[in-house]
Amino acid sequence: MFDYRSFVQELKDKGVVVGDTDSGFELNPYFEMPKGLEFADVGIEQEHSHIQSRLDTNVSSEVFRGFRLLYPMIASNMMSVTNAAFCDRLSELGALGVLHRGFPTEEAYLDEARKMRGLCRAASVGVGSSQVNLASKLADLGVDIIFLDVAHGYSEEVISTGRQIKNNLGVKLIIGNAINPEFLYAVDDFADAVKVSIGNGSACETRFTAGCYVPPFTVLQRFKKLSKKLGLPVIQDGGIHQSADFVKAIAAGASSVMMGKNFAMCPESAAETIDIGGGFRKKKEYYGMASRTAQDRWRGGLKEGTCSEGKTTFLDEGEPADKFIERYSGALRSGMTYVGAKTIPEFQDKVKFVRLK
Repeated sequence: MFDYRSFVQELKDKGVVVGDTDSGFELNPYFEMPKGLEFADVGIEQEHSHIQSRLDTNVSSEVFRGFRLLYPMIASNMMSVTNAAFCDRLSELGALGVLHRGFPTEEAYLDEARKMRGLCRAASVGVGSSQVNLASKLADLGVDIIFLDVAHGYSEEVISTGRQIKNNLGVKLIIGNAINPEFLYAVDDFADAVKVSIGNGSACETRFTAGCYVPPFTVLQRFKKLSKKLGLPVIQDGGIHQSADFVKAIAAGASSVMMGKNFAMCPESAAETIDIGGGFRKKKEYYGMASRTAQDRWRGGLKEGTCSEGKTTFLDEGEPADKFIERYSGALRSGMTYVGAKTIPEFQDKVKFVRLK
């Protein structure tokens, strides 16, 4: 005999319905809420492959419209990651570094930008007319890639500033950050790439302060189809804890991946090196741009009425940039061969994921 009460209790235990026997039941409005997945929550399925060697794969990528990188890796525009010298080094290696804007004065920023000699030069600006003027000055110095660097990119002021920069200057314009794919429609007429994800960087605490967060794998899956339709590349910003995360990010739809901590650990990075243990161990000071550390050094403190959305940590010094890029690109080549793909677009078309949790 069917046990109605046991059946309803089972539904309640699973969170499908809410209510009680006397007043009745209704579908739990949170049960069908979209679920978010981290990179660690998914795995890549194995497919049949004709590729004889991992070295037969091509890991170059169109990271911006009409602009390719030999390796789809970008060092974050953070005070504890990039400076002119590190940007030059990454450009030599086939990756990209973006100069941060956390200088106490505009002239100090422009002085550092003047030092960049690389094949391609990228730098950051904020929003407003003063930043449009700053972008113009950077372009005059030979900066040909401008990152409009704002945590909440899906805002009218950001979009307006970006359109002015693109219309007035002959530069590549990258805009972000966003986790809502409708952002692509808002910027498709002028942007060369969009930067996605909010709150998943290791030095970012936005998810714990403001609460705005969608796990990065889910973000990329949301953006993937429309990004391909519009031909507007997506850059995954942060959330890379190991090489497998980088591989999954590319597979999930990112044209390239921006990393902070990973590059900050390189001996050549702008992160200050601190000797501990009598010189036998070196640490790199790493902090988010919204941290109190960055705001103190950049602007003399947090703005009144705001809170820190980043943290400061000390990292073990890692491998040189060339070895890091070689290791991560090698992991990407391996991931592509498991799917039987020779190029990144083919990888993104053929890949199948399995949910792990």
